[in-house]
Amino acid sequence: LEVPWGIIFTSPSRMLVSERAGRIRVIENGTLLEKPLHTFSEVSTGGEEGLMSLAIHPQYQSNKFVYASYAYQNEGRMWVKIVRFTGEGTTISGMTTILDRIPAAQYHAGSELAFGPDGKLYVTTGDATERELAQNKDSLAGKILRLNDDGSIPSDNPFGTALWGYGHRNPQGISWNSEG
Repeated sequence: LEVPWGIIFTSPSRMLVSERAGRIRVIENGTLLEKPLHTFSEVSTGGEEGLMSLAIHPQYQSNKFVYASYAYQNEGRMWVKIVRFTGEGTTISGMTTILDRIPAAQYHAGSELAFGPDGKLYVTTGDATERELAQNKDSLAGKILRLNDDGSIPSDNPFGTALWGYGHRNPQGISWNSEG
């Protein structure tokens, strides 16, 4: 594996691993499959950024939804994109962008995806090395975002936007304790 970043288990014998260079690799029964499940061609890898987090939907066993976050360059700027696809066996299908144009930079592109106990998708974002963006409620940089599984905004979010928490430098992890 080349700079593995995120790991998710889709079953007790199968895991997906994100490699910073843009590949999603499959390990089945303890063996790394030779061919990547998918390679994101537009991933930027000039610094700490790249293909970062993976998450599976809480009902993965029935819908097979996998989520990924990665940094890419567009029009001289760096952004993070969150995508959802169906991933089963050795193929993927139905690639859909659920959130795009999260400000990023070679450093502080931080992105972690996790479903919370409320069934919502939480996304951490870095401040794109512009710390004032973390305090700006109009920017997606330096935030904890909370989304429905399709990328829409939950009606009970505190600011009426994807914003759940703000003022973060570069969060790269998120988890819940056993009590939720």
